[in-house]
Parts: sequence; C-alpha cells; structure tokens
Amino acid sequence: MVIHYPPARLRRNSDQPTAITNVLVATAPSSYRIGEIPLGTPTCSARSRHGLWALYPNGAEVVVVWPGGALVGPAVEVAGALDRLGDNGHDDLDRGAVRAIRQFLTDPAATDGARWSAARARTWSSPAIGYWLSGPTNQPGHGDPRPANWPGAPSSLPHPPIPLPDPSPQPAPARAA
Repeated sequence: MVIHYPPARLRRNSDQPTAITNVLVATAPSSYRIGEIPLGTPTCSARSRHGLWALYPNGAEVVVVWPGGALVGPAVEVAGALDRLGDNGHDDLDRGAVRAIRQFLTDPAATDGARWSAARARTWSSPAIGYWLSGPTNQPGHGDPRPANWPGAPSSLPHPPIPLPDPSPQPAPARAA
C-alpha cells in the first residue's frame, strides 16, 4: 500500500526535505504513536521546474519526495504510483525525473519484469579511498600520499631525513691581507 503525504507534512532545512512529520508509527503489534519518517541523503534526486524529486530508503520501503508531497511504500508499488503521477500534467523534466527515480525501483535489465527487492543488501566493488585535503603528502612528487598511521603504510620514511644546518654561530675565517 502506498501512502500519499501532502507537501505540508514535509519538514525542510532550507530547500532539502529532512522528515515527513505527523506519521502514525507502530510501536507494538497493537499500539501506535505519532512520529516522523526521517529522510537522510537521497539515493537519487532530480530537479524540475516544479521542484525537487528524490528517492530515500526507509527500511523495507522507499520514500519518494516530489513537488506534490511524498509517497511511501514498497518499491514495486511506489514505482506504479510514479507511473500514474507522470501522466498528470507534468512536463518533460518531471517525466525525466520519474524515469530516473524509477530506475532505482525496478530492474531495467530484467526481461521478465521481475522487481528488485527494496531490502536487498547493497554491496560495493571496492572501498572508498580517503586522502588528506592539504599538507605535504597531498603535493605532487612527495612520496607516499597515505598518512603513516594507515594500515599498509611503510614503517619507515620513504626518503632519508634532510639534515638541518647547525644553528650555532661559526667564527668567520681570517683573511690574508
């Protein structure tokens, strides 16, 4: 079942939606309370002339924020609701936003139309690479760009230390007259 929420139920920080407010939340099989659905970073977002379109994960369900409010429900059902929204007087940019979000809700490579599971575990092919934003290790030609405390970093310095000049004053050599 897809639940439609009007735009007034969206709490925003600047232009970004942060939560759907005044939502009936189950706390036990037979008890409920009024709460909210927090919205973090969107999986996909697009902007049209009418406003923001964005997809958010919500447990086994998904949330799609669109200029007319928000849709919450299972991915397959939300995809169907998006199809119906795309025909209601929206322009090409709105239909493009619907297509972009819909790609995350359905498997475009499936020949039999099977849907992706919204609860499917996400896997990554390689971890993200971190780096220092400033400092000598981020300058071209200065050895290993990884900090010394990273796993796998060399235990010794890659270059021998540069000797510093002796700070004690030296007597000036005598000149022959």
